[in-house]
Amino acid sequence: MEDLIAVLTGGSVQFLAALVFLYVLLKIFNRVRYTGRKRPPGPPSLPLIGHFHHLLFGMPHHSLAKIAEKYGSIVWVELGAVNAVVVTSSDMAREVLKTQDHIFASRPSGIVVEKVFKKAQGLVWSPFNDHFRLARKIILTELFSEKRIDSFKDLRRQMTFRTLRTAFEEGHAKHYINLADLMHNQFISLTTRMLFQLDRHAQNKDLLEIVDDFTSAGWFVIEEFFPLLKPLDLSGQVRRLKNIGERYFELLDSIIDNRLKENSNSKSNTEEDFLDVLLATSKFSRVQVQLLLLDIIIVGTDTSSDTIVWAITELLRHPNIMERLQSELDDAIGKERLVEEADLNNLEYLQAVVKETLRLHPVAALGVPHYSTEATKVAGYDIPANTRVMLNLYAIGRDPKVWENPLKFDPSRFLNSSIDVKGQHYEVLPFGSGRRKCPGMNLALVSVPYNLAQLVHACTISLPKGLTHLDVDVEEKFGMTVVRRNPLNLLLKRRLPSEVYRRAGLQFSDV
Repeated sequence: MEDLIAVLTGGSVQFLAALVFLYVLLKIFNRVRYTGRKRPPGPPSLPLIGHFHHLLFGMPHHSLAKIAEKYGSIVWVELGAVNAVVVTSSDMAREVLKTQDHIFASRPSGIVVEKVFKKAQGLVWSPFNDHFRLARKIILTELFSEKRIDSFKDLRRQMTFRTLRTAFEEGHAKHYINLADLMHNQFISLTTRMLFQLDRHAQNKDLLEIVDDFTSAGWFVIEEFFPLLKPLDLSGQVRRLKNIGERYFELLDSIIDNRLKENSNSKSNTEEDFLDVLLATSKFSRVQVQLLLLDIIIVGTDTSSDTIVWAITELLRHPNIMERLQSELDDAIGKERLVEEADLNNLEYLQAVVKETLRLHPVAALGVPHYSTEATKVAGYDIPANTRVMLNLYAIGRDPKVWENPLKFDPSRFLNSSIDVKGQHYEVLPFGSGRRKCPGMNLALVSVPYNLAQLVHACTISLPKGLTHLDVDVEEKFGMTVVRRNPLNLLLKRRLPSEVYRRAGLQFSDV
């Protein structure tokens, strides 16, 4: 958002004025086209920019939630040259993601898609077509099936233990560690090992930098909403996204070239990784293989790691909840061994903490935008074809008509509750629903509670000296995902007897 403000306030006034006439003509044309149709309500729009000014200050998901409070749960917004509908209630979400999912299951194009995703040849940004169906089928069967997820259990344990070892060694030296950095490093390593058995520090570091650059760029690229500005690239985002794409494809080219040089006959089926599967599928080009991997890397790295950071944030802000979760872990696991994934289904309060974190802090606050492939009606309103549809998952999860004390972090609301987070209950939709539901949901619902349980059960977590739970903030930064604006620096030390870690295979340099 800061980049947007700088562009709009620091750009050439004369040049922008010269564009007003063209945009006014465009707006008049659009209004003539929609005469006689009943569009969803929305606030008054301004010449040239429409409602874009609502996104300039503060967080976009906050601003759109405030608009919905006044105009209703389905709102029409004009963002420069882009027409969009914003949905902020579970009923409207059900209409879009279930009743009319066949109409809204596509994705809009744009600068991000063009510069990084090569005109939507991956999965996340692909239109709803045969390529999407094939790609999703292969990803679900070859990477995210129950059998495949279970096969990575030892790898997940290994990656988590490596994280704990790093944290404890830093803690022993009384060094505070940035939890987000710690989690991001773990999940980029886990994801790349799952995809193509990559465990080279340099390449993982390069990938993590690419992912961080991409996610910090955000969906709101000003030139996408004001396409006449695209050739000028006043924000620098067009050039930045192009550079990110070039860096990624250069790195993946080297990985794929090395793989193709290997003697494939020496590999048995059990040794094949997901890259092997994709390369063996003649229906995918090299670019499509690279983009499918990129989709999984981006989703697998940030969403789970950022959710864990938000969960620890809330636990630190609420010592009573942290204590209750630790008590459950101590009672169910004891202090003579570490948590295993097999324990997760028996940890009811842990699961409630995860669900409450996903409700209150959905890292994909506005989801990935949907796109109407034909004209339709929603709640009696006309939605033209080629309209962008955004689901404000942040607002849906905080709807006071659904949730009692919606701003309060209260995991007990999910105890003895039928509401789940898997896309069947539209009151909370961290993974979306319908044809576009996140294919990695089942993996996330193992990885997040497992790592959270290890941090709470195996670690003593301390804030920097002089700070208390009252000093832990929840200020946000909006990008591809919504993350903490300020680093969460913590001192992590061993909570259990040293012998417990040794028996589990965790060795420390200070022991």
